[in-house]
Amino acid sequence: MTENIDSLLAGLNEQQRQAVLINDGSLLVFAGAGSGKTRVITTKIAYTILSGLARPWEILAVTFTNKACAEMRDRVAAYVGTETASQCMIRTFHSFGVWLLRRYYEQAGLSKNFTIYDDRESAALLQQCYPNHPKKDIDDAARKISGLKDRMQKPPAINSQLTEFYNTYQKRLDQTGNVDFADMILKSITLLKDHPDVREYIHSRFKVILVDEYQDSNTAQFLLLQLLKGPQTFLCVVGDDDQSIYRFRGAQVENILNFPKTFKDTKTVVLGRNYRCTEHILNAARDVITNNSSRAAKDLSAENSGGMKPALYFVNTEYDEAQKVIDILKRSPRESYNSTAVLYRTNAQSKAFEDRFIMNNIPYRIVGSLRFYDREEVRDAIALISLLANPRDSVAFERMVNKPTRGIGPATVEKIIEKGGNMLDACRTLMEDGEVKGRAATGLQEFVRAWESGYIELDKTDNSTLLRKLLAEFGIMEYYTKRDKDEHAKDSSRVENLNQLVNMLTAEAFCTGMEGIHAFLEYVSLDPSSLEQTEGKATDGVTLITMHNTKGLEFDRVFVTGMEDEIFPSLREGWTEADLEEERRICYVAFTRARKELYIISASSRMMWGHTSMHTPSRFLSEIRKEHIEKHDEADYKKPSYGYANPFASYNSYRSYRSSGTSRDTTDYSSKYIKPARDKYEDDWKPKATLIKKSKTEPEAKPVTDWKVGDRAESDLMGKGEVIKINKFGNKDILVIKFEDGRTGNFVSGIAKLKKI
Repeated sequence: MTENIDSLLAGLNEQQRQAVLINDGSLLVFAGAGSGKTRVITTKIAYTILSGLARPWEILAVTFTNKACAEMRDRVAAYVGTETASQCMIRTFHSFGVWLLRRYYEQAGLSKNFTIYDDRESAALLQQCYPNHPKKDIDDAARKISGLKDRMQKPPAINSQLTEFYNTYQKRLDQTGNVDFADMILKSITLLKDHPDVREYIHSRFKVILVDEYQDSNTAQFLLLQLLKGPQTFLCVVGDDDQSIYRFRGAQVENILNFPKTFKDTKTVVLGRNYRCTEHILNAARDVITNNSSRAAKDLSAENSGGMKPALYFVNTEYDEAQKVIDILKRSPRESYNSTAVLYRTNAQSKAFEDRFIMNNIPYRIVGSLRFYDREEVRDAIALISLLANPRDSVAFERMVNKPTRGIGPATVEKIIEKGGNMLDACRTLMEDGEVKGRAATGLQEFVRAWESGYIELDKTDNSTLLRKLLAEFGIMEYYTKRDKDEHAKDSSRVENLNQLVNMLTAEAFCTGMEGIHAFLEYVSLDPSSLEQTEGKATDGVTLITMHNTKGLEFDRVFVTGMEDEIFPSLREGWTEADLEEERRICYVAFTRARKELYIISASSRMMWGHTSMHTPSRFLSEIRKEHIEKHDEADYKKPSYGYANPFASYNSYRSYRSSGTSRDTTDYSSKYIKPARDKYEDDWKPKATLIKKSKTEPEAKPVTDWKVGDRAESDLMGKGEVIKINKFGNKDILVIKFEDGRTGNFVSGIAKLKKI
């Protein structure tokens, strides 16, 4: 046993070893980028078992994604064996909440067969409550409700409409017997608070609790953790406040910063040795992040000394930016493309790279642009399974009752939903009372018969075969086979996706009975990123990815693009110093994805909202010390045809907007943040800016202003698509259009060149 422990600890540096060996009270481990965080937490689990501090089933390890859980299990299994590792509870926060609520569903006031609503289904449920409200208002309200629940808050009393939405939504959700994402944590908190016997069981069950990526926790998760920790529980949290980049999802960086104040017996260890990046790359990232005031002080150093300095390029447009990436790529072997990533702040920035990569025969893949779980046909199949598991699921019912078309009109569907309770019983009652006639009655009868057939099959066959039969009985497979044929879909993609879902149900955890169905629904609902697919022209090649999606990944060569104010960091209404610090953390994460080469690109103009706008270099660039970066002012930049554009026009416009009184935050950040960037820009970098004039011979686009969700549109640049959302920006409508190739774009109604088809 001693030999096993010695072998386990061998190779750890002093700080890593210290973090593994502290096992009393509470422990906070600050783990800098590339510092071996996962190795430490998995070694700590193995050490706890091998040293006899706790038995495997007395260990709870919590993180945020199924992928991270799987990696943790695999690493622990490599240390202590698969059988022992499988006895540890390694789950996401939400998955743990579901485990607890399934075990104590009666005390939690839930249906035994509750299912989980994701954000889209929550919005659909709220839309059922308020069918006459515009969808964009409902979507916005649903997002606000979710945020309030994550922060353990009620709507402000002054906002009566949001209060009404909140209360009505929660009442309807409880009627379905389901939970949403936030409720998995909130109801677990209530359960532990209101039932001392449950709380005492948890305290006795788990002697060791470890939390990975703790900087991403929200208020509700923080309170849950407090309740899970018993008097004798050893609690260890691992994370990096400098990599807290999910504030928009409710993450509170204060949770990790204030951990020692909450748990008074806390010991702190800092893992500051970076094993990923070269010294110059880490120096540039450190230069930026040290400008944040809300962070823990830590010494960061690189194991890999030297290396090439990060290269900073200034270009004219987003297409010049893409071409610069291509020029650098073509100087290196093609096999290096697989370890290359292009990072951008928003998905909309990927288009220029896609266009130019195709023209230059550069293989690429886009990560995070489209999720398997978001596909229409996949959501339909999952809705059928959800309704089978919980007949009270009104959202799944509404989605599938008239798909394919059965002649059941909205009024009939509304009557059924208004009855509440079991949707299938409500259908039977409506038919028995003669409230549905003609084609609608026949269609409803077909739907109920298909559901009854599926329910009978549940105990007779495996779940994979069951889903195949459901797809046939409800006509879904035939419906999508015809759509693939009619639309000439490549390789019958929709049918293939349905088959893939059927194949997933052959997995041991999902294959039999209602328990398998629950496990499957939890899997696809709790962490849809685990089903994320890549889109592009190759299965390998250069990775195109947002800065948020790149968290946890690393590449030999990284291009960080769009380094301009208003793009990165973004400037928006209500912009505060806390927002700026979040953006700076995103920059730190982006830079530290690079192992060997880091290229940074800033464009002076970019197409946004249907028109070309001028931009200034990102203020983050002025925070990098001269000796840590190599600047490139390209000699072949086009000179402006009529003098230099004001490089700070966009900032001046922003100042005018803020001074108009329309923004809640009237703080003037110019002296602290903008002026250093302007001085640096004017005195040192001096990239040339090109004004883009509209050709006098170019025909004017006919403005179309009467758009609504569901309209089909055609763009010269992006092809055909459908309006999936309409946002308000000032007095303008911003159309969100999903195109046939899977891309999504934003267009200003009446300005962008769009044709209604």
